[in-house]
Amino acid sequence: MLDALAQDSIARRDTILAPPFACSWTDGGLDAAWVHLGGELDMASAPQLEHTLGEPQLQAGLVVLDLRELAFIDAAGVRVIVSASIRARQAGRRLVLLRGVPNVDRMFTLAGSTSAIEIGYVGEPPVEAGPPLGEQGLGS
Repeated sequence: MLDALAQDSIARRDTILAPPFACSWTDGGLDAAWVHLGGELDMASAPQLEHTLGEPQLQAGLVVLDLRELAFIDAAGVRVIVSASIRARQAGRRLVLLRGVPNVDRMFTLAGSTSAIEIGYVGEPPVEAGPPLGEQGLGS
């Protein structure tokens, strides 16, 4: 009986946990690229994002980093994104973040990095996001 309870508990925990980190990109055309992130961006997965953002195909004039499916980000993930944003700006390119869930947005605020990144949104700005910080709409 105890074995069955333990297995049930493990099965429920696995459904509650965020999916593993996923990172893919698509060509946005006209010197643009779209990078999709999902799951958890943390110390273990940050090098994967850093590698992806360094690929020659992603040296487009505009790179949109879509955080809408990112469930969690830690300081290592924030560091990779802020560093990529700074490098892009120094090279005359743009890295624009699409807002994620509130706890992901909050990490950028807590890290004091909102001035180093460009934040965009699709459609109307989210109410829970707080005051605009150099945001721009990217259309619907």
